Amino acid sequence: MQPLTPRRLSRPGRAVVSGVAAAVVLQLLVGVLSLVLLDRQQAPATAPVVAVEQMWPAAVPAVDDRRVEVDALLATRSAALLGRDRAAFLATVDPASTELLTRQGALFDALAEVPLEQWAYRILPDTPRAGDTRLDRRYGTGQWWAPGVTLGYSLAKVDTRATVVQHHLTFVLRDSRWLLGADDDFAAIGRATPRALWDLGPVTAVRAEGTLVLGRPDAVELLRDVAQLTAAAIPKVTDLWGEQWQREVVVVVPTDAAEMAALLGGDIDLTSIAAVATAELTGGGTYDPAADRILVNPTAFQGLASLGRRVVLTHEVLHVASRRATGPALPAWLAEGLADYVADLDADVPLRVSVRELRRDVRAGRLPERLPVDTDFNGANPKLAQAYEQSWLAVRLLVEQHGEAALLRFYRQIGAARDIDSATALETAFAAEFATTTEQFISDWRAALQRQLG
Repeated sequence: MQPLTPRRLSRPGRAVVSGVAAAVVLQLLVGVLSLVLLDRQQAPATAPVVAVEQMWPAAVPAVDDRRVEVDALLATRSAALLGRDRAAFLATVDPASTELLTRQGALFDALAEVPLEQWAYRILPDTPRAGDTRLDRRYGTGQWWAPGVTLGYSLAKVDTRATVVQHHLTFVLRDSRWLLGADDDFAAIGRATPRALWDLGPVTAVRAEGTLVLGRPDAVELLRDVAQLTAAAIPKVTDLWGEQWQREVVVVVPTDAAEMAALLGGDIDLTSIAAVATAELTGGGTYDPAADRILVNPTAFQGLASLGRRVVLTHEVLHVASRRATGPALPAWLAEGLADYVADLDADVPLRVSVRELRRDVRAGRLPERLPVDTDFNGANPKLAQAYEQSWLAVRLLVEQHGEAALLRFYRQIGAARDIDSATALETAFAAEFATTTEQFISDWRAALQRQLG
């Protein structure tokens, strides 16, 4: 593995109430959040810190030796975890840190069924913490070290690139040996070590064709349902999008909405959210998404009828398939409209039901003046349903006018745009693919809304 310094970039959070899903989801007051990229709103992983030279006691190894020894400790942890050697893994933890030792044991056990291919730590250069009297009192002056550390991990047969996350660890010197002493010493100042599903409880794995579902052992029936529906969505999405994607999907099913929010790393009310599609963006500033995941909120998801569950997961699988073509210039309405379009292809629900909120607006004389903008997809938007209904009908109109192949070329052209704003990329693609303008399409779309819903 070539470890990378993590860089989390984002598009606005997208709450999805997809076309047919609107008929099912809204009746149950359940929304679906779909993120192209999620910013976990943590302190920057590469935030600069100040090195402070200290006078080390004679028993303390020199700085270079300390790095070498901690590197070796981290390599031992990785090898023990991948080799399923519990005793060796726990031997890297300070026995005096009893709470951490308990949590690390639970972490090791939770990963037993997770098909890890890579698990490797890296000490970032030139990132020691400044002096900290609080930690001096806890561990002893000169007896602790807290360099920047990343963890890179990947799932076998699924991830093409490793997920790289910042860990905020403290190493302590015990009997001339460096050990892991804490992973939460800096949480109070915004340097919390992120928690994955396996950090929060036991994990079981359920598989179906092209699908790996990770969740809790007491929810196996739900995990099997999610696996089967996701597996069924993969060929449907491939029929539309094509085979230019991995066709392997990972779905994570946490315990509840609160745990889902913890995994997403934000203070988000996900009570009514059924599913979220996420990815990490790594690679030194280039658009290089990795670790696509679909997260399912079990309470909201189980409140859906079978059609709603199928629509939700098909929508999210489209986001996984199109991830690498969904660049920073692609507008939210096109990304979400396409996901709704494929999810609704074989659903037989009339417009009066599937876009009822938008239909009500149009019949009341409130015809939208513009296509939805990214901020319209904020979960707090009271017109959220209309934003998704408008997006779905816009994409459906493009298909009616020009066909699916042209729609996909249009999507990929905008998704490939770099260093230009979304409006320019959209205008350029309308001209190149459809010989029209954004303004003309909006006029056609408004006319179609009036005709279909008025």
